[in-house]
Amino acid sequence: MRTLICLMILMSSLGALTLDERRDLIREGIEGIIQSVDSTALVGIKIYSLDEGVDLYERNGAARFVPASSLKLFTAAAALECLGKEDRFETRVMTDGTASKGVLEGNCYLVGSGDPSLTGLDLVELIDGMGDLVRIEGDLVLDLSCFEDGPKGPGWMWDEEPAFWCVPMNPLNMEHNFVDGVAILQPEKLTAAIFKGILERKGIELDGELRVGEVPEGAVVLATHASEPISELIKVPLKKSDNLYANCLFKRLGPSWEKGRERVEAFLLENVGLNPEEMVIIDGSGLSRYNLVSPAQMIEFLKKMRSNREFKGALPIGGKDGTLKNRMGTIPGKVRAKTGAMTGVSSLCGYIMTDLGEELAVAIFVNGYVKEGREIKKKLEDRICQMLVNMQD
Repeated sequence: MRTLICLMILMSSLGALTLDERRDLIREGIEGIIQSVDSTALVGIKIYSLDEGVDLYERNGAARFVPASSLKLFTAAAALECLGKEDRFETRVMTDGTASKGVLEGNCYLVGSGDPSLTGLDLVELIDGMGDLVRIEGDLVLDLSCFEDGPKGPGWMWDEEPAFWCVPMNPLNMEHNFVDGVAILQPEKLTAAIFKGILERKGIELDGELRVGEVPEGAVVLATHASEPISELIKVPLKKSDNLYANCLFKRLGPSWEKGRERVEAFLLENVGLNPEEMVIIDGSGLSRYNLVSPAQMIEFLKKMRSNREFKGALPIGGKDGTLKNRMGTIPGKVRAKTGAMTGVSSLCGYIMTDLGEELAVAIFVNGYVKEGREIKKKLEDRICQMLVNMQD
């Protein structure tokens, strides 16, 4: 901290600095912070002035790091671009029969879309939209075909206990697949139980059985529930770092882990110019330890997304909200960035507005440390951001 304060005093007492002098001061400040916190950790950083169009600092910029949840930046941006900001998940009730005089002669299909925001109240809305039914003569069939493979991505920790932040994903998610402090391992069963319970409370008899199957050709829609638009949904994985939302968006881009990866990689290639062969993207949330991204690649991405209002508006704000609410309280509102954390991994990627009104793009990756993650975040990442905000020209 003493080094940082001395640098601040020095910079505030100087007149206009040349670019090289400014780079030297930033380098001395950042390297002093790293040395004081953990000189043995693998640290990758790149800082770029968006206003001046120049690099200000780089350390291991081309090296690839496990990004943890900072990878969600790619997922959210790809969803906005490829799906459209007004796109929505749609959960449907369909039938292969006909309804007459309150009786549905045929099966009732509850068709999942992978909507991570689906709730019991949404099922009430669906059933109300089915019309004035009193009886369903067929089965209740759960259509789970929107996802082509399993709920866990490659490289996820097999021994991780289910919790709110790592619940299984499902075509028919319900209440975030977490009820009364317990992760629901088979969310479709919970969804079906709630759906049947609502039918009973509304006096609608179900003659058939509950089973899993696919909607046949020619089936008609009885009711539809639409989620909030993508522009709103991305706020949950970005501000709150929610893994369920991120991975459901990933599989909406492509119904399998592989196809989702291909879609995100295509977006990064076509819109940012990043070569997918020079990075590794496995899932949408960053839970996989197979993911690999360099600081330089992240900066190129952030440069491209600078003018995207929906994207930047969904980022956590230092000292204000999201995962940065309780961080950077001395420079509130100056940092908009995505955090990332898992054992031995921390990251911070986004935008900084300096006291002089200059906007910077910043990518910080720290891998291989054994200290408490809180210490890396507060003493390394936050102090670097504070130094950059308070830096005088």
